[in-house]
Amino acid sequence: MNIYVLVGLILTLGFILGRILRKLRLTEILAYLISGIIISQALNFSAPVQFNIIITGVTLAFVAFTVGSTFSSVFLKRIGKRVIIVLTAQVLITSIAAWGFVYLLTRDLALSIVLGSLAPAASPAGTIAVLRDLRAKGTLTDMTMAIVGLADAIVVVIFSMGIVVVQMLSGIEASISSSLSSPLWEILGGLGLGVAMGIVASYFTKRISLSSEQIFIVFVAIILLCWGLAEMIGVSAILACMALGATVINLNVQIGNRANELVDSIMTPVFVLFFAAIGMAMDFSFFHLVWPVVLVYCAGRTIGMVVGCRVGAIFSGSEPKVRRYLGLALLNQAGVVMGLAFLAAQALSGHELGGTIITIMATTTAVYGFFAPLALQYAVKKAGEAGT
Repeated sequence: MNIYVLVGLILTLGFILGRILRKLRLTEILAYLISGIIISQALNFSAPVQFNIIITGVTLAFVAFTVGSTFSSVFLKRIGKRVIIVLTAQVLITSIAAWGFVYLLTRDLALSIVLGSLAPAASPAGTIAVLRDLRAKGTLTDMTMAIVGLADAIVVVIFSMGIVVVQMLSGIEASISSSLSSPLWEILGGLGLGVAMGIVASYFTKRISLSSEQIFIVFVAIILLCWGLAEMIGVSAILACMALGATVINLNVQIGNRANELVDSIMTPVFVLFFAAIGMAMDFSFFHLVWPVVLVYCAGRTIGMVVGCRVGAIFSGSEPKVRRYLGLALLNQAGVVMGLAFLAAQALSGHELGGTIITIMATTTAVYGFFAPLALQYAVKKAGEAGT
């Protein structure tokens, strides 16, 4: 299929289905996923690899910048300590719950460790898309946006340590120091790159008078440049763009807020293409092979997320609505877990476990792709933070 026809078809179908789901009081994000599934199944068409790479990169770069832009000094002073407490409890309890559920079923310690280390990760793109669709504002929304990005950074470290243990259990030589040096470089290098580019962007935009159109051009260029450079030097592109947004909003509030508004103005068609691409990539054909593990992993991760967020919210003194609904708001799973699953397969090459992990994570990501947006919508509406 011609790429222009594909894009036009995705946008048209996404718009039509979005209108239908909106009337049913459901988030339009599901419509975008369904449009991709319809195109891939009905037309037996898969999107070109380059299309997926570009759409995914652009979407995650803009989303990461948006998330980073929420970390203003005012915001951090207001709920910074609470975010750390909730995040710690969420990561620990979710990891333990997913590990325990999978181990009780499979008695496979290596598989349980890997899946448990991946469980706390959330999807910034999926979460922000639903929050944006609902025009959500409030304490729950702020806490969700803060945790959804930070959790991925912690998961990278936990996963790296888990892989070392699994390699030892599998009889593969592993070095703890070498296994930890890579994720540390990925995290610290990403943060350093984002901060450096944020300082440069803030310095020059303070000294040059720019129109809204010029601000838009400059920041689209800076965000994409930050993402690309991060990929070139092998650091976390998501963390780099988050650090970029956080640095700009703290050094130049006016320009940071305006840039965020302008980037947000183009996100609807970007999200349509992004989630349609995910829908086209969904494959449930392996579900019959791994469905028991998929079900117990999803059960363990969901229970762990809800309980972990509730425990953290109680200890941090967060509002009752945060205690009740934050766990449901963080269920979306995508992005970093698939990348880490591929790394696990490489680290365990020659073992059947590697392929099993990819199959399980791809299937559970697809499952959460359908149910997590509904859970987030429910949480935001019950918390009274939905603007629509």
